[in-house]
Amino acid sequence: MSKYFTYILFFLILGFNHQVVAQAYHFVPQPESVSFSEEVFILDKNTKVVVPKKFRGVLIPYLAEKFHDDLGLNLTYSYRNPEKGEKHIQFKLDKRVSVKDEGYLLEVQPASIVVTAKDYGGLFNGFQTLRQTFPLENPGTVKLPAMTVKDNPRFAWRGIMLDVSRHFQPKEFILKHIDVLSSYKVNKFHWHLTDDQGWRIEIKKYPNLTEKGAWRADRTGVSWWQREKATAEEPKTVGGFYTQEDIKEVIAYAKVRNVEVIPEIDVPGHSKALVASYPHLFCYDEPDANFEVAVGGKAPDNAVCAGKDSTYEFLEGVIEEVAALFPSKYLHIGGDECNKSNWKKCPYCQGVKSENNLKDEEELQSYFIQKVHKIVKAQNKTMIGWDEILSGQGAPGATIMAWRRGDHNPQITAPQDGYPTIMTSYKYMYLSQVQGPTFMEPEGPKVVLPLSKVYGHEPIPEQLTPEEVNRVLGNEACLWGEFTPTQEHCEYMLYPRALASAEVSWSQPNVKDWKRFQTALEEWHFKRLDQEEVNYANSMFTVYASYALDQLKGEAHVYLNTETVGYDIFYTTGGEDPTVSSIKYEGNFIAAPKTPIKAGLFNKEGKLLGKITVIRLK
Repeated sequence: MSKYFTYILFFLILGFNHQVVAQAYHFVPQPESVSFSEEVFILDKNTKVVVPKKFRGVLIPYLAEKFHDDLGLNLTYSYRNPEKGEKHIQFKLDKRVSVKDEGYLLEVQPASIVVTAKDYGGLFNGFQTLRQTFPLENPGTVKLPAMTVKDNPRFAWRGIMLDVSRHFQPKEFILKHIDVLSSYKVNKFHWHLTDDQGWRIEIKKYPNLTEKGAWRADRTGVSWWQREKATAEEPKTVGGFYTQEDIKEVIAYAKVRNVEVIPEIDVPGHSKALVASYPHLFCYDEPDANFEVAVGGKAPDNAVCAGKDSTYEFLEGVIEEVAALFPSKYLHIGGDECNKSNWKKCPYCQGVKSENNLKDEEELQSYFIQKVHKIVKAQNKTMIGWDEILSGQGAPGATIMAWRRGDHNPQITAPQDGYPTIMTSYKYMYLSQVQGPTFMEPEGPKVVLPLSKVYGHEPIPEQLTPEEVNRVLGNEACLWGEFTPTQEHCEYMLYPRALASAEVSWSQPNVKDWKRFQTALEEWHFKRLDQEEVNYANSMFTVYASYALDQLKGEAHVYLNTETVGYDIFYTTGGEDPTVSSIKYEGNFIAAPKTPIKAGLFNKEGKLLGKITVIRLK
């Protein structure tokens, strides 16, 4: 009987130890499967790192940088197989391994760590998972848990879009965030390079695009939507652009990090910087038209003419240079939110409309898009457009970014109509929306997109058939730049929501868990972002406060809420800041009008996690 209880105790302890090991590592994105054992791999200066010979020129410098920066280790690197008994980390290509493209098998054993994949992307992604087992403080000798991870991406397209037109961000900022985002298995960087407020890419054939189009009058300190348009006499001091050499550097840097850079040149609308640079691309001679780069807000007269041959000749020159510069097979031409009011008055546009029996301006936009599509295809590129390019007669052969919802359903209709589709829902993936109570967040759209809503997004509509689902390439989060004037603000809006989008794009729904994800952020990833000097938001810990005023009884019913789970809300009604000694929120309560309510979220150790929410009942 005693022997029986000894076995029971042994297995209980063994199971407990496995649980402790498993909970000690917080992976983002969550892998497909993870199993741990009690053994460890000792990582120290005597460890040899082996990479495939074909990747030695790119992978060895990257690995050397990360092992040194993460752990302070200067290891030995080689493409030659390890000697028998030699402690090693090996990155191995094997077409027979049962993983998808960019998937990997990570095996950590006492004598070796082996990452096996079919391609470079898989080796890179396997290393990112391994990095998330590294301690945040370097203890000298690193003990890594023995484990087996088998992992595959849910989607091939796992993107982040950054708008640098509204507010220019320097090359160094772009490099920094390609590095950070790639560590979370983001593999597409969509670069929104042109818009009304600035043209950001050097085009050698048309130098005025950057000599004039990259610069605008200063309206710093004025709300984006309240800005007065610029005059010709004003100095143009705000802006910047990337030289073609800058862009080549970004592309090469991204390639090492398994990131494809996709350029966007936005036409026919959102082109105020373009027509300001070359006014002959506008519809007609308009004495009252303002041909200055937009400073913010609305930008009238911002569409190029759809009826002039010179428009397409000009765009052909732009697209030829862009296509030659970017190795990606994709080229994004925008196509969204085109104001067609000038087209209705333009003799060139109306002439083309009549000659081609186009019934309205929507079909005229289709005519424009299809002409541009031919230019893109001539450069052996696949054209991407926002879902407005489906209007009129559509754009057969293009790839669609489905962003609109509500009255529009491109996330359903595009794949149903045979289009390869990337999900970019403005309701779930537009990171320009604030991420906490609007009165507590920086200036932005008066719509709240909390972290939990991004994390909870399901990109695949249930209405799609399996065949239509196969046309969904993936998911992308977009950070539009109207309200991100500084690098710090841009980071604040990106993180941690970009990490939530990364898991939506990589992980299967069955392995996702909100509580696990929020714990992973708090216990590891926020600390890692601190090390990377990333200015992330902690709005996930904010308390949302609301109340309903009962005028009959002269009292208010107060409600406090938070998107996180496992923490406690404490509040006060006397004006003092809350602590864990204050009133614990157990449910809605009644307070007198004009009562000041202060509330905060606290962990089990009594630490205030976010900002204190302050409201006064009216």
